[in-house]
Amino acid sequence: MKKNLLLLLCPFFVLSAHLPDLFTTALGAFDFYREKHRTFELDLEYKFHLKCLTSPFQVLEFRPLVGVMANAGGSGYLYLGIDFDLLFFDHLLISPGFAAGYYWQAEGKNLGYPIEFRSGVELGWQFTDFRRLGVHFYHLSNASLGRRNPGEESLVLFYDIPITKGFPFFNK
Repeated sequence: MKKNLLLLLCPFFVLSAHLPDLFTTALGAFDFYREKHRTFELDLEYKFHLKCLTSPFQVLEFRPLVGVMANAGGSGYLYLGIDFDLLFFDHLLISPGFAAGYYWQAEGKNLGYPIEFRSGVELGWQFTDFRRLGVHFYHLSNASLGRRNPGEESLVLFYDIPITKGFPFFNK
């Protein structure tokens, strides 16, 4: 009875693999297309694996995320979103994603409004122990909520660390 109830509440629960959550660090260039505001950025992210969001397709995984980005100009972005991990040949990762969050300007680029939306794609390699290494390209925009909407593009190198029972980062 309990199993049937779980299947009703979460249709793909049975197909769920035991995938770890991921802690992401990323370093790269903020507004890398435009030299005027180009600067260094650091991103920290936590990507969840929720069994109820597991896809019925083996190559697709939904990963809710929460993160923060800060750049050398003192600006930052706090966000929530979701990635759609497409994993081919057990190693090649293509992951489009979307997020919404709060941007503060400080001495950095004026993006025109505090609410910003991020859309981007990751291209990377997943190792057999679930670590990942790759590049992430994304665009920040306020979707014309403000009078100005200059947007910005970032290109970062990311490293995902699987969170396992041996927290903080290693199996024991």
